[in-house]
Amino acid sequence: MSVTPAWEEVAEPSSPPALLQQLQFRRLSYSRFLSRVPQNAINLALVLLVLDATGKAFFTSLLVLALVVPMMIAGIVAGVAADAIPRRLIVALGNVGRAAVCVGFIVQPGGDGTLYVVAVLLAVFAPFVAAAEGSILPSIVTRGELARANAIGQAVGGAAQIVGFAVLTPVVLRVFERADVLFGIAAAFFVIAAVEAVRIGPVARTREEADVFAAADPSGLAVIPDPTDPASQEGASWWQAGWRAMRRDPAVFKAAIELTLITMMLIILGGLIPTYIRDVLELPFEIGALVLTPAGIGLVVGLRVAGPLAHRVPHGLLSSFGFTLFTGLLLALAFVNEEASFLAGYGAFAWLNDVNLGDFDGGALLAMAVVLPLGFAFAIVSVAAQTVLNDRVPLALQGRVVATQGAMAALAASLPVLGAGALGDWLGVQPVMAILAVSIAAATVINLRS
Repeated sequence: MSVTPAWEEVAEPSSPPALLQQLQFRRLSYSRFLSRVPQNAINLALVLLVLDATGKAFFTSLLVLALVVPMMIAGIVAGVAADAIPRRLIVALGNVGRAAVCVGFIVQPGGDGTLYVVAVLLAVFAPFVAAAEGSILPSIVTRGELARANAIGQAVGGAAQIVGFAVLTPVVLRVFERADVLFGIAAAFFVIAAVEAVRIGPVARTREEADVFAAADPSGLAVIPDPTDPASQEGASWWQAGWRAMRRDPAVFKAAIELTLITMMLIILGGLIPTYIRDVLELPFEIGALVLTPAGIGLVVGLRVAGPLAHRVPHGLLSSFGFTLFTGLLLALAFVNEEASFLAGYGAFAWLNDVNLGDFDGGALLAMAVVLPLGFAFAIVSVAAQTVLNDRVPLALQGRVVATQGAMAALAASLPVLGAGALGDWLGVQPVMAILAVSIAAATVINLRS
């Protein structure tokens, strides 16, 4: 069966069916959700197991580093593979590989060091799956649908985080009190995700489509030179192609920096959140994880708004708004207890002093209120920047650009995540989160002014 190139659909007079009615997109979404739920669940379980064994934020940050550093090495290779090898095969094999890692942990759990080995192995497979999925998306939807498709993709990721973080890991560890049960469930999820990836069906190859994309510009965006042209790649090594494509277009490079900043911040926070829940909110982690789940609601609302706005509002304005909101809310999250005490001094908020459900108090309630718009701010930044990349990068280099951007985020976070963990043990989590908020604000201003 022949497959119509994705970008040629832009010129068709009849509008395509809604995204979730398109079989290929729906199966890609299923595969993404089924693979991200166990990945999030296992990542959280590894952090909890390390925190229980050591009690130090530095060691949880070291584990987060073990989850992201392999992306710097495997990520570039994954991007090249996504542009050269059938992508459904990469997604399927990557998920099967992660399932094998989970089964290996069950068979031979080992000691605390095994947790870091599992983290590294999962991190090696992850960029292959992510790069292939990211390259499949612009090959199966039209250019006009990209913003909406990215928004749905982010919503799928947000839902998977909620299910993995707030449901699967806390419930399984509390009910069974055994990590191997969680790893067994995760392995089953990965296998089903691999099956769904195969069922996506034939995906059009990208070199032919990239020529069509480079020749047409129905949205009015500037078209960058086709990097599949040998003349534009003169002197570029295979691992430099994604970097060259980003540097060639200032808008693409700015968007990549924005994604790097927001992703780096989440990586660093990933190492601090368990200690934040324990020391600041003073809650058991399974309850603290539920406190943070309103971020998923904010994420869904943000995605609903960001998708339509991505092609209607200037990117710089949308990104500036998202980063400003994210920075302010991160500062507010760091000092929720002090803010709750301050607000409770006013009659309208005096009820905050009356919130006392076990260890759950006014500070925890305020944290729930803060993380909801925090998820909204993240969605605004990520969807806006990702849409720029999908719009302006030719399909033939989508995999390498996605992988290069992921490697940038991992590289940028590698030392700060350890530094934040060490400072968290020394100064406390609250001042470290405040420093992070100010730092990302400064970096955002520099990026936008450039």
